Amino acid sequence: MAEAVLGSAFTFQVLFVDSAGVPMAVNTPTIDVFNYSQTGVKQPLVTAQAMDPATPVEIGRYTYAYTIPTTMDDGDAIYGEMWGIDPGSGDTLRADQAVTIISSNRGLGSQPGMSTEFF
Repeated sequence: MAEAVLGSAFTFQVLFVDSAGVPMAVNTPTIDVFNYSQTGVKQPLVTAQAMDPATPVEIGRYTYAYTIPTTMDDGDAIYGEMWGIDPGSGDTLRADQAVTIISSNRGLGSQPGMSTEFF
């Protein structure tokens, strides 16, 4: 599962491929971002937003930058559900990405009270 820092931008990304695993451009790449309440109710954060082509351009790869609200807590999870339309068949292709929220004071792999020194 990916991690994102509270108050920072996180980039969701997806690579759409055909049945042979070859990357393919899709029509209307779109994303929903959501989480769940303490009682299990789905809470939309972003609904049906267009995704951007990746930079540098890569056929079939799309991104969406989302700033993590500071109202969330360390350990919370958000989810991105991404979809696009196969231009050949008209089928809807779907992918998802789960993200764990971490606080900026937790640090990546550090423990409270520890410090690093270089000699």
